[in-house]
Amino acid sequence: MRLREKYDIPRAVAEGHHSVAFSTFLWNWFGDTRALTHGELDITFLSELTPEELSLARELIRRNLGLKLNHIIEGVSALHDVDAAPSLRRMLDEEPDISRRLTIAGTLWKLNRDPVFLACLEEARSTCVTTFASPHLWQVLWLNEERAVDFLVDLLDARDWGVQSLTLGLLNELEFGRRMGIPPAKMPHQPAHYRQLRFDAGFRAQMVEAIRKRNAASRNGWSSDPA
Repeated sequence: MRLREKYDIPRAVAEGHHSVAFSTFLWNWFGDTRALTHGELDITFLSELTPEELSLARELIRRNLGLKLNHIIEGVSALHDVDAAPSLRRMLDEEPDISRRLTIAGTLWKLNRDPVFLACLEEARSTCVTTFASPHLWQVLWLNEERAVDFLVDLLDARDWGVQSLTLGLLNELEFGRRMGIPPAKMPHQPAHYRQLRFDAGFRAQMVEAIRKRNAASRNGWSSDPA
């Protein structure tokens, strides 16, 4: 197995013989990362790692956190490495880029529900709302509760057409339980519908249930394929 040289992987690990699950981990995180970074990799195979393999996988992720690569950062939550949380917190404190801050904070949220994720979401919305015209929009669903509904409805008023359109599409997909694939103007429900119902108990319960269902069905670490 030929891993990329930029990663800090001990030679004994790179050249060793491993189980199918651990070999798959090595290749997708440190070899050919395309499927992983495009949200196309089913990461449920990680549950097949032995305790020894899981410990080694976590160590390898920690060794490479300094590269500040999203898939490495997200590897912490994929492996549920709670002990890496302090390292992520230090990275967050030193990171100026809001996109990477959201990635780090989102990983902390998945690990231990660190409220810093909420702060970073608000920071992105107030200082650089265009951040959500990207896979970061799907991170809102990681909240897995009513605050996700409120945040999405608020994004309908973003001063960016791309963010408005993506958010409207996501809200419709959650409400109707299917992909839309149609222009925003042709969505079954428009922004006024969601603004009107945002405080309706039945609507909020329906949307939270849809969010949780979508998150539970995820196999790639996202609540849906961000591509």
